[in-house]
Amino acid sequence: MVASINTINEPTVCENHSKNDPFEDPPKKTIIEGTAGGATNGVAKLEQKKELSECEKLYGPYPKAIPIPAIGVNGKETPPDDVLKDATSWMDIQNYPDYRDVGSPDEWVPRDGRLVRLTGRHPFNVEPPLAIHHKYKFITPSSLHYVRSHGACPRLTWDDHKIRVGGQLVANPKEFSMDEIAAMPTRELPVTLVCAGNRRKEQNMIRQTIGFSWGPSGVSTNVWKGVLLRDLLLQAGVSERNMSGKHVEFIGIEDLPNKVGPGPFKDEPWGKLVKYGTSIPLGRAMNPAFDVLIAYEANGEPLQPDHGYPVRLIIPGYIGGRMIKWLAEINVIEHETRNHYHYHDNRILPPHITAEEALKDNWWYKPEYIFNELNINSAMSAPDHNETLSIKNNIDKIYEVNGYAYSGGGRAITRVEVSTDGGHHWELAQIDRKEKPTEYGMYWCWIWWTFKIKVADLIGCNEIWCRAWDEANNCQSVHPTWNLMGMGNNHVFRIKIHLDKAASGEHVFRFEHPTQPGQQKGGWMTKATGKPESAGFGRLLEVEEGETHDVVPANDPKPSTAIDAKKLYTMEEIEKHNTESDAWIIVNDKVYDCTEYLELHPGGSDSILINAGGDSTEDFVAIHSSKATKMLEKFYIGDLDMSSVKEKQVSNEDKVCKKSGRPIALDPKKKRPFKLQAKTVFSHDSFLLDFSLPSPEHILGLPTGKHIFLSSDINGETVMRRYTPISSNHDIGQVKFVIKAYRPCDRFPEGGKFSQHLDSLQIGDTIDFRGPVGEFEYLFNGKYLIDGEDHFATKFNMIAGGTGITPVMQIASEILRHPEDKTQMSLIFACQQETDLLMRETLDKWAARYPDKFKVHYVLSRKWPENWKYSTGIVNKALFEKELFSAGSDVHTLMCGPPPMLDQGCTPNLIALNHQKDRIFSF
Repeated sequence: MVASINTINEPTVCENHSKNDPFEDPPKKTIIEGTAGGATNGVAKLEQKKELSECEKLYGPYPKAIPIPAIGVNGKETPPDDVLKDATSWMDIQNYPDYRDVGSPDEWVPRDGRLVRLTGRHPFNVEPPLAIHHKYKFITPSSLHYVRSHGACPRLTWDDHKIRVGGQLVANPKEFSMDEIAAMPTRELPVTLVCAGNRRKEQNMIRQTIGFSWGPSGVSTNVWKGVLLRDLLLQAGVSERNMSGKHVEFIGIEDLPNKVGPGPFKDEPWGKLVKYGTSIPLGRAMNPAFDVLIAYEANGEPLQPDHGYPVRLIIPGYIGGRMIKWLAEINVIEHETRNHYHYHDNRILPPHITAEEALKDNWWYKPEYIFNELNINSAMSAPDHNETLSIKNNIDKIYEVNGYAYSGGGRAITRVEVSTDGGHHWELAQIDRKEKPTEYGMYWCWIWWTFKIKVADLIGCNEIWCRAWDEANNCQSVHPTWNLMGMGNNHVFRIKIHLDKAASGEHVFRFEHPTQPGQQKGGWMTKATGKPESAGFGRLLEVEEGETHDVVPANDPKPSTAIDAKKLYTMEEIEKHNTESDAWIIVNDKVYDCTEYLELHPGGSDSILINAGGDSTEDFVAIHSSKATKMLEKFYIGDLDMSSVKEKQVSNEDKVCKKSGRPIALDPKKKRPFKLQAKTVFSHDSFLLDFSLPSPEHILGLPTGKHIFLSSDINGETVMRRYTPISSNHDIGQVKFVIKAYRPCDRFPEGGKFSQHLDSLQIGDTIDFRGPVGEFEYLFNGKYLIDGEDHFATKFNMIAGGTGITPVMQIASEILRHPEDKTQMSLIFACQQETDLLMRETLDKWAARYPDKFKVHYVLSRKWPENWKYSTGIVNKALFEKELFSAGSDVHTLMCGPPPMLDQGCTPNLIALNHQKDRIFSF
């Protein structure tokens, strides 16, 4: 009988589980002798223990392995408390299947409701939440161990199941019953199992692989007990001599679908159904140091059905995909196995290889790309995803960052390092090494580690990184390398830190993991801005003249449910799809449903919506790269029916402003030419352009804070750029822009194509205008909109770099124009030299005339006069603290300037001064 398991030193409840959580473990109790898994006396023999094993003395008491299914229609109930309390094995709760298994082939297997399902109801592919791993750390409850399945769970019994040992090189083929195997000398040791696809969802966010989305919990550790494969083979007469090139093949009992056809082996073609199998070199199988195990227990109990009951293969240091469950055959053969799944699973192909290329050029059968031994990896369990930490209550405290690390081949993890500055500096974490090495010096388990950081040091910190090293000095890479199966993903694990404001009003740190497993939402890599620059198959981000085009999230394409792909659509039908909830566009006579991409578009939704329901070919080609054109394919739904396109009727009717009654010059759907009527030169590269509107009575029709698309034909190519005028709707018959021409330089040999074209304009030349576009709109008296949502501020901090002065100046002008608008503004204007300070005279006049509402401070970074009374150098925290309004619920910061200035100089320092990210807006 198993000894009573006391709960002393039991891991504490994780933060997101309350004491009333129905999924919390019931109190520990004595496990009594009994049956499991359909077994009879065989399993009873396994449980007849007079004393604790050495492993249980070292690593016990083992956590209880009774699954707690989610039952009921909504899955929010659990089995009765007395049932869970009295249960001694999973069989005792067979009457309580998880609600997702009801009606499936696996309804007979009770499963824990906390496990995250990665492939829907069936087959059963799951991982525990990271919080579960964080709670139990070294030893995982076997009912919460990750599961990888390809089909239904076989319903086997101990008494009936047998393992056949045979093959070309077996002198004495033999069939072993489970009782015979259990009677052999035992081997028991902890081994960490890892799915080859652990952390695959991060790869799927870069580019869709052919695998489903594992999070970072496709890893677990149990204490496994069984017999050494070596001992089984010796009993069957397998020789230890001349083992080179020979293999041991393992075959499971399942019948699974063939993925690809008859295969490349003409003498052994694959049928419609195939077994799951693999092989390892005979030399590894016979080497006792490698501990290849035929296992029938986990954590002191018979295997649970999903983990291979009654017997499975354990190959320490290998990927989980090689560890055959429900093991039926062992064959010793002259060559590597020819099993279907051995080739069409668990491969790491080069990053440029696609699914089509892999089949066409036989990449699946090239031996150099097989994935056997685990590579080094680590991840963090604390802080958890979306965990928050009160700054006020913890500013003087220490926070413990926790995580796991593992490697393969029996190599020990020698160190784990943590960086809080993007990998510039690394500090050592403390390793908690529970595992004792084997007598051969092998380490088969993960380690858990702790890194203590002062909460105060998190201020200004954007991310926490971790990486591990093993005794062969293998180390995790900083950047990911994509592969078709998404396997072996092991770049540094990164958690982002956000400064948020809780519902209670207190400021908190919120932590964001890269992804969440399966279909769960969340994670910084799921956003367009979370993509890496490259992942081994080319640049993911195109940078052209300072403009960045982000890739779309790499989720499976989702064709519209209302239409059929590759269908013809009439122009009349397309024109109906012109709203934020239903936005179609035409590019080169192809129709695209861009509704899902509106929120992710780097240029904002407006620049798509102004073309919604119409042809945007010219605009799209003018500002997008070839990479963006390729990305557009994801949203393709059909072609334009050219016979439905009617000749456009030109309308001379203008919209009328409701307030002033004047005609509006701008049109969001079509371009209009505006004529240059005056030009004022400020410096060698800065100038003011004054365009006339269609009549002296027209107003521009641009809401304050929005901008305009300006376009023109330059050397046979349509070029389009966004600009914000310094004038407003109060300037009748005209619109003015302050422009800086970007001349050719080493970094951009051609310079700014459009800004130089504007500089070359002569009086009377025209430029096409279209708009308005933009996310920000100032209304009145501190009220404003961002993406249509209402906001309010009594104070605006404004930070401008170079020509970034124009949008903030437009807003300031509108506020100062109305004496009843009491909104206050503090502007920091940064440039390289004094001559770059565009419109300085106007800004100084405003500061002198409206001292209670507007103040301005200048910063020069490259050159300044001797009597310069303002700041020099770059923007920094001390400058912001002195010149800007202090953080508050009524303070919003508006910024416009070069991305490096905003991303590196502004945002981190504003956050360090407690300004919330959701109250910082960049034009």
